[in-house]
Amino acid sequence: MPLLMAFRRWWAILFVAILALPTVGLVAPDLPAPMRTVLAPEQHWWQDAAKRLDPYINNVFGFRGAVLAAHRSYLRFIDETQGERVLQGTHGVLFIRDNDALEQSLGQVVRPHRVAGFVGLAKELDADMKAHGGRFVALIPPNAHTADFEELPAYARGQKKTPTEYDLVAARMKADNIPFVDLRPLIAEAKKDGRVYFRYDTHWNERGALLAFNAAMEAVGRPDLAVSPQEALGTAEVKPGGDLLRLGGLDQREPPDIRYPWKPAFAPRDDLAPLPGIIVGKENPLFVSRAVTTGHDGPRIMVIGDSFTNGFWHGLLAARSSAYVWTHHQLCNFDQGMIDRFKPDILIYAPTERFFPCAGKRGVAATVSGAPPKTPAPGGPLPDATAPH
Repeated sequence: MPLLMAFRRWWAILFVAILALPTVGLVAPDLPAPMRTVLAPEQHWWQDAAKRLDPYINNVFGFRGAVLAAHRSYLRFIDETQGERVLQGTHGVLFIRDNDALEQSLGQVVRPHRVAGFVGLAKELDADMKAHGGRFVALIPPNAHTADFEELPAYARGQKKTPTEYDLVAARMKADNIPFVDLRPLIAEAKKDGRVYFRYDTHWNERGALLAFNAAMEAVGRPDLAVSPQEALGTAEVKPGGDLLRLGGLDQREPPDIRYPWKPAFAPRDDLAPLPGIIVGKENPLFVSRAVTTGHDGPRIMVIGDSFTNGFWHGLLAARSSAYVWTHHQLCNFDQGMIDRFKPDILIYAPTERFFPCAGKRGVAATVSGAPPKTPAPGGPLPDATAPH
């Protein structure tokens, strides 16, 4: 009598094939997956395999990307949260996990077509300003993951790849001769004298904001508009809270964050006269555009940015311009007619690293944590508008 009857042999083959899938998955092509948090088994793993080996197995099983993608789809289907939005680094420093910011800063997510979209828009804005006798510069405030790379968890630092999207942008802008400020080396140098980014917030602090403003003025050929830290920044003081503490449901931590209050001459002002006819149409309620006149001499400056310049730069712009406009980049979908209506002498395009890729009509909409692409409606909320940016 045969070991297996003929009609059961196919079932045996199928059963063995299913058992072999995890092994095949170790070498077969897979979908992109979140980075591994454990890169190797602990020493002497055989002495306590459940504790020392299981974390490694959970990071290297076959078809890991496909399995995790299916899990994300299931969580979306049942409308359940998809995990933590806050990553804790060394010394208690916190980082945002939204928008693949960590993977982007580590070169794990690289999207050349989105880099091309940014460069194309910058080239268009530069040409427009040159045609009208103005000056243009683009800059990208780095993710905290990029600026404070050494404070990421060790497993993350061990997975850094090059080039990153920031590397590609910097190289393309230089090759195409488009004015661009790479803020990374400037921030690295400034960190020798103290923090440039907050510990528990996604943003840079006032030192970082001032550094970027001065770099932009230098790049457009107006170093006379730069502001020294001694002129602008007050005595350091404790900054309670932080958006990452809120997102993580965490209590206030020690040591606290430190901020540098703007001195009165460079503090944001609410008494500036609005410029009519510049802002038209429905505004995004989270990032309302501002067009004002300052009442003194200076160039007309327009900034297209996000939360890294909104608030941080308003006092600087008021002190150094005769009139200024600030508006949100809307993932490259801002109202370009505002440039023609305002006629700036200086135009600065400054989207944060994790939000520089174009979306909607200008490019492929960003996929956030596995969610389907979102295209902003005119005047409507930005993708992931509740996230700090």
